[in-house]
Amino acid sequence: MKRISNIQLFSSIMVFQVGSTTLFALGIGAKQDAWIVILMAFVICLPLLLVFTQFPKYYPNQNFSEILNNTVGKKLAKPLLLLFGLYFLSQTTHNFYEFGMLINMTALPRTPLLVILYLFTIVIIYVLILGFEVLMRTLEILFPYFILFLIITTFVNLGPFEIDSLRPVLGEGLKPVLGELPTVIAFPFAETVVFIMFWHYVKDQKSIRKMTFLAVSLSTLLLISSVVVMIGVLGPELTANTEIPLLETLLSINIAEIITNLDSIGVFIMFIGGIYKTSLHFLGFNLAMTWVFNGSNPKWSISIFGLLLPLLTVYRFSGFDDQRWKGIENGIYSILLFGFIPVLLLIIMFIKRKSSSRKGNNDAN
Repeated sequence: MKRISNIQLFSSIMVFQVGSTTLFALGIGAKQDAWIVILMAFVICLPLLLVFTQFPKYYPNQNFSEILNNTVGKKLAKPLLLLFGLYFLSQTTHNFYEFGMLINMTALPRTPLLVILYLFTIVIIYVLILGFEVLMRTLEILFPYFILFLIITTFVNLGPFEIDSLRPVLGEGLKPVLGELPTVIAFPFAETVVFIMFWHYVKDQKSIRKMTFLAVSLSTLLLISSVVVMIGVLGPELTANTEIPLLETLLSINIAEIITNLDSIGVFIMFIGGIYKTSLHFLGFNLAMTWVFNGSNPKWSISIFGLLLPLLTVYRFSGFDDQRWKGIENGIYSILLFGFIPVLLLIIMFIKRKSSSRKGNNDAN
């Protein structure tokens, strides 16, 4: 099995965290205090990242199936793997539909959604069959452009930016901020649970925690700067009521009648973030299914479920509003649930390690 480097791990976590979230105003229910929601969610989720990155410290180079077998036994490991797999499939369809619809609305308005989804499905299947390390290498190549375009969207919006749109800070108190917290904790921070499926691919197991914290910290800065720019350019009310606020800010740019119509930058960010977030969730699902049936190579699973994925995605959602409602109103709880299951697993691991060390001491005495 080929291993991935620290840079590839860093790139994958950062792109996964940012994903398509910069196209939406996270925490906008708190209006001009949306940036505070993101910052608070990041701080709250730091212990959760500690939990996720403790797995490879206790069980280095072991995949999630092996870790579950050692922690809860084979009888419980398979049902848990199946549940995690179904959760990852659910997130795959959410990301895939959102990504497909955004491409349909912005770049290919005359192309049927199912055609768009199948075009990208072929790409996803091809890359994933080649292996996880190939996915990481392609991401490593595109990562600098992804970051560059994110920075460009910030700087070109400084002209029409109004700092007064961000005032007053906490003008309505903490209640709106606290009301938005569960959503932002779940999306995108708790979603990082998918990486417990991939820790065993990392070459330097000791650097996983450092790379994870660095990537999430920098992606949080990008998310905060993105939502600040949206609010500063459009205002909190328009940002909250605009379907894709980042594209609106880019369309409003007109520098000397030369630099205009920069929505293609937003489409590029959407393409990279959307396809990789979908691919990682989909690979997590296929690895879980492969391990449930005691397999070692997920290629057949990727091929079969990949061809069914667009049909399942289109069948599940009746429209963009339906997808967002299911994602925000109902999907939040499943993300939080599977994000916090590793906490219980870590507690079991800690108890088992403590009891085994005590038993070893007693035997020695």
